[in-house]
Amino acid sequence: MQYLLLILSVLLTGCQLVEEPAPKHVAYMAPAKTMSPYTLHEYVSSLSVQLSNITGMRKNNARIAITSFFDAQALNSGLVDQQAVGLSQQIQESLLTQFTQLGYHTIEHRLDGHITLLDNAESILSRDVNTLRLRQNIDFVVTGTLTQQQHAYIVNARLINMQDGRIVSAATTEIPINTMWTDEKVQQRDGLIYRTEY
Repeated sequence: MQYLLLILSVLLTGCQLVEEPAPKHVAYMAPAKTMSPYTLHEYVSSLSVQLSNITGMRKNNARIAITSFFDAQALNSGLVDQQAVGLSQQIQESLLTQFTQLGYHTIEHRLDGHITLLDNAESILSRDVNTLRLRQNIDFVVTGTLTQQQHAYIVNARLINMQDGRIVSAATTEIPINTMWTDEKVQQRDGLIYRTEY
């Protein structure tokens, strides 16, 4: 019996001394930064809906022009830097499309007096004041500003009566910074490296 107790105590002691194997380290891949779940056109549709909360404009055939959106901090110096270089123009283009689809009488104020033939394209849009129509016949204009936050651009839009400067409708929305680009500083697209910040 003593031998049995001795063997059992040795076995129990041996069980206590055996260490469990360390868990294997599993490589964890951090998720890649992705694009926003919605397109810019979808975010801009919120602006269109808010701005269209005004009555009587379609009945009166009011003519509306859509202009570029500028940095709220620097209205005279140009568009927002870095990732938003194309954002201003795309907001303008999306609003122009959506207002037209909603049935408003949108005016293309960048319409040139004639078609320009280039080497590999044709154009009828221009920003050259000398080639545009002298009289635009615009009743209302949609304009706005962008303010960059850490995670998004705050977009404020206004529908303005051109005769008296009165704001007849206003809208605001947030557009995540990664809507047109991810928020990575350096990225590769189609084999080319792009820097969004320096």
